[in-house]
Amino acid sequence: MNPNLSHAIMLFLANEFHMSPEDVLPDSDLALDFDLTPEQISDLLDRMQDALDFILPEDKIADIHTISDLLQALNPENEAHESD
Repeated sequence: MNPNLSHAIMLFLANEFHMSPEDVLPDSDLALDFDLTPEQISDLLDRMQDALDFILPEDKIADIHTISDLLQALNPENEAHESD
């Protein structure tokens, strides 16, 4: 994955939740740490995809609970290495 996209995602979330980018951590849980419902998470992911011009694989969306999960879903190289 493009490191600029990872940085852009962190900045998007910091802006969305009025936080410092340093406070947006990979292990931040979208439901617990940001107090989002599943519907709000879906809406957030849709808006993020539109704003940052990327597409999440449909089969991965339900498994996104943390920012790290989101970054993993965008990084297909990790799956290729895991299946080796």
